[in-house]
Amino acid sequence: MDSQINEIKSRIDVVEVIGGYVRLQKAGANWRANCPFHNERTPSFMVSPSRQVWRCFGSCGEGGDVFSFLMKIEGIEFVDALKILAQKAGVILKREDPKLKSERRKYCDISEMAAGFFEKNLETAAVGKEAKKYLKERGLKDETIKEFRLGWASESWDELLNFLIAKGYKAADVEKAGLAVKKQNENRWFDRFRGRIIFPIFDLHGQPIGFGGRIFKENADKEAKYLNSPQTFLYDKSKVLYGLNFAKQEIRRREKCVLVEGYMDLIMSHQDGLKHCVAVSGTALTPFQLAILKRYSDNLILAFDMDEAGQKAADRGIDLARNLGFNIRVLILPEGKDPADYALSHPCRLETEAETAKPIMDYYFEKVFNKFKADSAENKKEIAKILLPQIRQIPNQIEQAHWIAELAGRLGVREEVVIGELKRNREGNDVPSEIDEITRETAQKSPNKPREEVFGDHLVSLLLKHNLHFDVIRDFDFSPLKNFTFALALEHF
Repeated sequence: MDSQINEIKSRIDVVEVIGGYVRLQKAGANWRANCPFHNERTPSFMVSPSRQVWRCFGSCGEGGDVFSFLMKIEGIEFVDALKILAQKAGVILKREDPKLKSERRKYCDISEMAAGFFEKNLETAAVGKEAKKYLKERGLKDETIKEFRLGWASESWDELLNFLIAKGYKAADVEKAGLAVKKQNENRWFDRFRGRIIFPIFDLHGQPIGFGGRIFKENADKEAKYLNSPQTFLYDKSKVLYGLNFAKQEIRRREKCVLVEGYMDLIMSHQDGLKHCVAVSGTALTPFQLAILKRYSDNLILAFDMDEAGQKAADRGIDLARNLGFNIRVLILPEGKDPADYALSHPCRLETEAETAKPIMDYYFEKVFNKFKADSAENKKEIAKILLPQIRQIPNQIEQAHWIAELAGRLGVREEVVIGELKRNREGNDVPSEIDEITRETAQKSPNKPREEVFGDHLVSLLLKHNLHFDVIRDFDFSPLKNFTFALALEHF
């Protein structure tokens, strides 16, 4: 492997690679630019072609070789950087299983062909043109529709399937790519997406790996509004953030990320100028998605819908993100609108609104006191029951004291009373966290999940709930768990 790495380095010019991300200027024998990893006015980022290294002499002090630069700028692991640079250098990696490589290429090709097929349908099919008209009425511009490669899946049962079979693929391969469904007890397949506006889902490099489909016209009241690709060789919804391929550089430049709920929220936000924005689609926010975001920024703005489901999703996101060390704010748009509707009715205002996002404690206080009036002992008890666990999680004592005083004042009780309840709450810890809720829901929704995976989920939940450091258990052998959430937690803590 070392010989392959050295061969890649010998064929790759670090100046050429870095120059694809930042504007380099000649500075003697070296090249200079503003550092892409922190904001600065005076260029302090230097690239040495003779040594094939880079270094920031500014506040961040980052530096390394072409591999470390690609890993940091793209937010990827070494193995991914290795594959990208190997392809660029024309080096064949010997350790990759040729069969797996062939499978990956096959499903990438199927997904790419399907994306192109759906795109063409949106432009040429009669109902596709109606779907495009609808998208434009929702506020999307032609260039935005093209940028996000939106498409149309006709009502036909097998139009896409027949197209891909004609290209030389088997129906079973189309099924494995998540684009066809096999009829039960029959050797027949039909298209998964029918009568839907199609949103291709991309990996970090812009390769289509999955699809989301919004119902349009016929059967709109009989079928689910949105349908997403199942888990496939390429696509796992718990590990993908929609739009990250478009937003990753801007998130790093702005040093913050705005997280929205759906496809249209994301696309309209980007079109409106909120380029540092990604979406969770088809799943609740997961620890893996947050770990990916953390490669780009520690600052997170949640911009979920403010209906009951959206508030519940925001609370979950806050709980998970806080335990992963994010600085979190919550964006509540005027009139309770979601980002897509707000961008349509108030063009070019989303970015300004994002700057007004509330710190999480302001969000919790506003939400709770909007729900309960502090005019009875019972209501005061409910308010304290909700807010005390949030105050307890504040690590800074000065900030915690501020919110203790705020709660005491708004409840009309002495601070000593709130402090006493806070201590009792800490000892009893009888208020379930959002992580507990997620664990319970996982068990309910996945009753066939292996015992070792359920145990791993519970172990992560307990560690986060009680603020225990993962070093306490790092030396134990947990390999039998085979649990992704647990492995991820060990990696990031």
